[in-house]
Amino acid sequence: MLFDDDVRAQYLGTNPSSDVPISLLIIISIAFNSLIFFFLPSSITPLIKSYIVSTIHACVSVLAVCIFYLHSTVDLTQVNRILGGGLKGTNDEMITYSVCYSAGYFIYDIIIMLLFKSVRSSSALVHHVLLTAGTTSG
Repeated sequence: MLFDDDVRAQYLGTNPSSDVPISLLIIISIAFNSLIFFFLPSSITPLIKSYIVSTIHACVSVLAVCIFYLHSTVDLTQVNRILGGGLKGTNDEMITYSVCYSAGYFIYDIIIMLLFKSVRSSSALVHHVLLTAGTTSG
């Protein structure tokens, strides 16, 4: 029997909060990454532009996780915090924004791979499709 203050019950269905505009955040991320790509000088090849946007994505993601851990307790033994979406009422809910940014980036990158043959490889397409499916379903 689970009680309201049972830790295992607190995270079920609480993350992300229903007031987080997930689809809008993903669309904004796609637009943001696309703008960076298309505003880079045309003298740079699409592959190098893709690497630049990828590096920006990696830096933003690492920064977001560092900020998350600076403001949150770190207890990697709590499986519900790692796999269950976090605990309600903690900073765990904020990681949703990072996931939305990354999902938007992966969708953007798939679009770029489809538009520019020089950026495309079969292993990269499989990688991005699987990660996009995993992050958006999670």
